[in-house]
Amino acid sequence: MSLLHRALPLVAALLGAALLGSPALAGGFPRPDPVFGDAGIALPMVRVPGDPGRLYVRVDDPALGSRVFFVDTAFSRTTCDDELAEDLGLEVRRTARRSRGELGSVRLGRIVLPDFQIGGHTIPGLACAVRDLDSTSSVVSTTDLPVAGVLGANLLARFVVIIDPVGGTMTLLDPDEHGLDEGPGVVRLRRERGVGPRIRLPIAVDGREIWPLLDTGATRTHLDARRLDLPLVSERQGVARASGSTNSEPTTFRIHQAQDIELAGQHLGPVRVIDRHRAACTPGLAGQDLLGGFVLTIDTRHRRVKVEVPEGD
Repeated sequence: MSLLHRALPLVAALLGAALLGSPALAGGFPRPDPVFGDAGIALPMVRVPGDPGRLYVRVDDPALGSRVFFVDTAFSRTTCDDELAEDLGLEVRRTARRSRGELGSVRLGRIVLPDFQIGGHTIPGLACAVRDLDSTSSVVSTTDLPVAGVLGANLLARFVVIIDPVGGTMTLLDPDEHGLDEGPGVVRLRRERGVGPRIRLPIAVDGREIWPLLDTGATRTHLDARRLDLPLVSERQGVARASGSTNSEPTTFRIHQAQDIELAGQHLGPVRVIDRHRAACTPGLAGQDLLGGFVLTIDTRHRRVKVEVPEGD
């Protein structure tokens, strides 16, 4: 009998003992199932010091109190900061799931929130991923204005989401009642890998159509500039803030320029983008420098987004 065969029973016994002695892992993160209200209640946007270009909203919930959440359509799972779980007295259960970001991955915990009331709707049994957002994400939280968590793609995809930067509000609506039809300013979306909650939208970069992620959590637009043959404008050293095993990393930013980017019939003229040299499966992130000047109506269920110039512009 080989040494390997002799060792197999011992390995199996040790593995079984480890599994039996480990705390049970919590389940996964099932799709949120909202109970829709009659009408959406606009959530006010909140200006966070040090992060003026991105989207935060205030949610008033009977169980959670008045809390600020970051809105990120490219964050796969709705996430609670570990301090929120502690404030609510909820036990954080271990999971086998990891969240993968630009700067690596982080192990997730899990809590189940009390009935979560948001924008006139109720989400019973919302399974919220838990992590220390301060150290593992780009979310900016301060002592005076703590951020409770991230409203991610799995939750936002269950609604029609209207983001109005001029009115300073985000509204969530029932897609059965308020789904988008074809019309001016409406373009089709694609779900990431065909089924995921994150969404990709078409933009034309110097006449070439690509499908980056619609990313309200990105301050700047990141594209594979070399593949698009965009000229390099400058390089600079800096610190990238993103999600992962850490929240920052020294990097070299390569800034390229597109002569024109077209979004749903709107021509934005020359735009500087950050090079993101990644695989063709995710050809970039359309960030707030492109999206933030428009009223966006995002209807993930029917795979449509409407892009409108705010009134008065």
